[in-house]
Order: sequence, then structure tokens, then C-alpha cells
Amino acid sequence: MHRAVIAPSAARFVQGSASAWLARRWYYTARTHRAYSVRQAAPGDRRLLAEFAVSVTPHSEDDRVALTTLLFDGGIADADDGSVGFVALENTVGGDRVIGLCAYAPAGRESCVFSIAVANSFREEQVGRTLLTTLLRHARRVGVRRLEGEISWSNRAMQMLAFSMGFVVETVAADRSRRRLVLALR
Repeated sequence: MHRAVIAPSAARFVQGSASAWLARRWYYTARTHRAYSVRQAAPGDRRLLAEFAVSVTPHSEDDRVALTTLLFDGGIADADDGSVGFVALENTVGGDRVIGLCAYAPAGRESCVFSIAVANSFREEQVGRTLLTTLLRHARRVGVRRLEGEISWSNRAMQMLAFSMGFVVETVAADRSRRRLVLALR
């Protein structure tokens, strides 16, 4: 993972300011060395996010519902509750294309629920690791104490990624086909 450009801190995205220039960090994919950027999701991303949500193949329908609800209802529509989302974008001839996204929303006083998804063609390119690293960095900076998420038991790649980043992977008692990811940030 190589970062090529960092936007100046004065140019950071401010929630509620759709016209602000969106700060991006640039990276290269692990195997094919294609450039992509990561930045905070903005209200103007609705079309791009909708296209991504339709095109991505989730491990389960619950994963798709959780991610789109978290992102559209929290991260974009009502970011006042502390929700935040990040998108990974590939610059194409037709404009930006979302290749991955992650978001978290408060789920209590000290806990946040997170979700992450990566386009099928970028699943072995370390895009998920970059997004999760960005999400963790932001969560620590704003004082989140605990991140939690649920995934399908068949999503072994995400389980291994989460485990490598310090998450505890637990079985969900009510649904044995799901796994809970938990990370204490302090």
C-alpha cells in the first residue's frame, strides 16, 4: 500500500458543505498497481454509492442491507449523529467509480457499528485493508472506544483481515451463520 498524495489539512471535507473540495489520499492496488483514492463520503456521492450497492455481490442480503442503511441513512443523510463513511474511488474515463466503502454509526454511548464492502474485482487488492485502516484512524481520532460489526461466516477474507488488525471474531449466538467482529480502541 503506497500513498502518493495527501491533501493539505485545510482542505478537509466539512459535513454539510457539499461544495467543499474533498480531501483524498491516493494509493496503489497490491497486485495490479492501479491507482485509487480514499476520501470521506459526501452527499453528492449518492448516485455513485447507489451504483456500487447494486453492482457489489454481498456474502448475504443482510450484509447489503446493513451497509446501505448505515451509509445512506447515517453517513450521508444524517451525519449529525456521529456517523461517517469513506469511499475508495477509481478514476475512470467516465468519472469516478466507487470500488469500496466503509462506514460506522454510533450504537450506544461508547460503541459504534461498522460495515465495509469492496467491489468484486478489487477484493484481492488490499482496498479493504486501506478502507478499514482509514476507518480505524478516524474512529480513534474522534474518541470511539469500541467498533462492532457482523459478517457472514462464509466471508473468510474479511475474518482474516479483521483478525490481522486486532479484531476479535466471535460467533453470533442467535445466528450461527454470522460472525461478530469486535475491536476495543482504547
